[in-house]
Amino acid sequence: MTIIENAPADLSGLAEAQKSQVRSVYQEIATEYDERIPGEGVSDDLFTASEHDFVLSKVRAGQKVLDIGCGTGRFTVPMAAAGAEVSGLDISRAMLDVTAGKLAARGLTADLREGDMAHLPFEDASFDVVTSMLALMHIPLGDRQAVFAEIARVLKPGGKLVIGVKNSLFEQFFKGDRFAAVDITDVEAKTLLFTKTRGGKDLTAPWYSFSPQELNSLCATSGMIVTHLRGNSTISAWLADEVLADSGVAGVVRTLEKNLGDVPPFNYLGYHILVEAVKPGR
Repeated sequence: MTIIENAPADLSGLAEAQKSQVRSVYQEIATEYDERIPGEGVSDDLFTASEHDFVLSKVRAGQKVLDIGCGTGRFTVPMAAAGAEVSGLDISRAMLDVTAGKLAARGLTADLREGDMAHLPFEDASFDVVTSMLALMHIPLGDRQAVFAEIARVLKPGGKLVIGVKNSLFEQFFKGDRFAAVDITDVEAKTLLFTKTRGGKDLTAPWYSFSPQELNSLCATSGMIVTHLRGNSTISAWLADEVLADSGVAGVVRTLEKNLGDVPPFNYLGYHILVEAVKPGR
């Protein structure tokens, strides 16, 4: 919080402009978002399965969970279905409306809030787990430390942070968007490009990947300790879907990724990184 208050006016202004841009984009595409993600193909299926396995293995029934950048409820809904007491926060009201519809259709409930990750509208030590998947890349660089500090603040002692982000270390070897269908990350421009929208126009939002070292540093300076770092798509990101279409090959890749995803240095080389960090104190 202090970082934001004391930031130079030009940096603070840039952050607010970027957040406004992100909000505008997701207001525009909220009703079509689920059609855009995930992409199609075996590699996307492996990627998504790994995400879900990681997140849902860290959440238990009865826990209080905050899903920040929850979007259309890709994880909010299954965590609520698993018996967690879930709150969801997103910068876009339209995205939250989609989540609310999904929850209602399944007879589930969650506390959905429109808000800013850098200023979480929750009391200290409110949650057992904070999750965020594919959303932290939209944080303006000047807000990164504030967001991680806010996460640590709302976590209970012994609570967990569980996140998934794109890996900037991987981008040093491959700058293309491996799984791009209609949403494309531009590594050089630091943007996410939304093409072929229903409105007929391309939209862009700021998008900053994280390195494993940056994640360790952000957690450490916020009073959290990284306890599990898994590389997501350490092998499949390098293989064409035509190769993975062979069920035998896909099975071998799935097994290898499961066994190597947690092992250095392979875990540092995933297309994306899945991280668990713990706030000490229990």
